[in-house]
Amino acid sequence: MSMFILFIEFAASILEGYIGIRFAGLLFENKFKKSKAIIITFISSFFLAIIVTILNMVKLFSCITIIFGIFSISIIVFLIYNCKIPHAFLITCFYFICLNYLDFFAITIASFLLQDSNYPKIVTTYYSYLRIKQLFICKLLLIIFYYNIKRFFKKRFHISSFNHYVILSLICGIGTIYLINSSFAKIYPSNFKDWLIFSIIFILAWLLLFFYEQFKYEKKEENFLHSRNSLLEKNFKELNLLYSANAQAYHDFNNHINILQHLLIKKDTSTALNYLNSINQPTKCLLSHTWTGNDIIDIILNNKLKIMDDNCIDYKINVEFPNNSNLQPNDICSILANLLDNAIEACNRNLKKSNKWINITIRIINAMLIFKIENGNEIEPKIQNMHFITSKKEKQFHGWGLKCVENVITKYQGNMTYAIKQNSFQIIILLNYDIKNS
Repeated sequence: MSMFILFIEFAASILEGYIGIRFAGLLFENKFKKSKAIIITFISSFFLAIIVTILNMVKLFSCITIIFGIFSISIIVFLIYNCKIPHAFLITCFYFICLNYLDFFAITIASFLLQDSNYPKIVTTYYSYLRIKQLFICKLLLIIFYYNIKRFFKKRFHISSFNHYVILSLICGIGTIYLINSSFAKIYPSNFKDWLIFSIIFILAWLLLFFYEQFKYEKKEENFLHSRNSLLEKNFKELNLLYSANAQAYHDFNNHINILQHLLIKKDTSTALNYLNSINQPTKCLLSHTWTGNDIIDIILNNKLKIMDDNCIDYKINVEFPNNSNLQPNDICSILANLLDNAIEACNRNLKKSNKWINITIRIINAMLIFKIENGNEIEPKIQNMHFITSKKEKQFHGWGLKCVENVITKYQGNMTYAIKQNSFQIIILLNYDIKNS
């Protein structure tokens, strides 16, 4: 075996390993900077290629080599990307299915065109220049496949649909193994037709599943936007009612002054005080206390605190808000209103009066805004895959409040943490913000 053939085999193994690791990047985010991830991928592929070349010198196309490749690349994928071990393993298995499918599909076509039934055995068992030619064809197909599937799936493949793709891939794997075994048999035109028919069915099945999942995802996004707008509309209506009541009071200001003046002239102080209290009621909820100096936050807080008072919920409040920040009022409204609504709802479910309490903290730390809401909680919330699950009936119409909150957190590159303790629940949200130039 010449050094040239060995070098080509080694280079082909590096390419297979490199694309196999980068293939996972179509689904998962890097743990490192892109440049660093590429360097780690190349170095890993280089060392993997050394071991694969040694294994191939013992026996070409062996199960041991394939198993080594799957487990090694799975571990590297797990180390480079933000993913779980099972996901890393499954995407690597899928890659090896595609790799072997492309190789043997190309070999079957070449065998059919050459009408040589020994061709598959020659190129998979012996080192030769014929094998090198086939390697060039197979690796060229691999590169074309990778760049096309990268363009097709990037930002459109959703990890939530992973199980469906795994099932389809397993079916494809079984079919590929059957067709590979048949490739070593005598080549008839029907064998080539089997590969062609299987390929068409597999591609159509993938496309059908892909577009079905896209439809589901878009429908979910549509429901999310509708629910977010409904929540914002609800809060807007509440604030609008308060403003309307306040506007009405100002509109009748002269009449109120005349009546109060008349009562005071008559020295009917008691009636004047009662009347003053009644016309001042709408503004009490709006302007009962200035907490932050930000009208939106102060109105929401005063409104929610009134609801807490009406429901006999104790509360403590310690808040502040940055001036001239890029934080949008509707985003702050989404977070604050939804968190407080959930806390109030949790307190109303509690049976013990001692568990009906809410602590509200909003603090500025450097260029970060911290929301911390604590409340008494006798029923432990349901959490699945780091997401809260609504306990209400008709789940498709509920549970969108925290999804709106998560959307705002993503917008400001923040994060959310929570802690469940005995008879209490705490949620902390961190938002990054910039100061606007005056």
